[in-house]
Amino acid sequence: MRINRKNAMRLWLRACGDREYAEDFDGGLMCREAYGDPNYYEFRGGQKIYCGWNVHHILPKACGGSDAVENLMCTNIITNELAGDKVSFCIDGHLYQVRKVKYSHRHQIVLVK
Repeated sequence: MRINRKNAMRLWLRACGDREYAEDFDGGLMCREAYGDPNYYEFRGGQKIYCGWNVHHILPKACGGSDAVENLMCTNIITNELAGDKVSFCIDGHLYQVRKVKYSHRHQIVLVK
């Protein structure tokens, strides 16, 4: 899938339905209308919450991943930057790893600890 706004919004619809807000795998808030906007924020509970989002490759392209829709997910921009092109990464004290789904060509992000 070519990554552009139109296809990103299709991915949102597939993953999050018609909801205006959703959380990524690490709990990062995302606002549907804030695609690609790292400066978009809202105040919640008196705190500034950045909720721009973009498309994340589950298995990074640098590690052999592709732009196939099953390798893509919506993530908060901050989450995506912290994960980077790594298959093992820490976010807010949580260790995540990209692992192959058994008997499949797909990958998933797993919380290790």
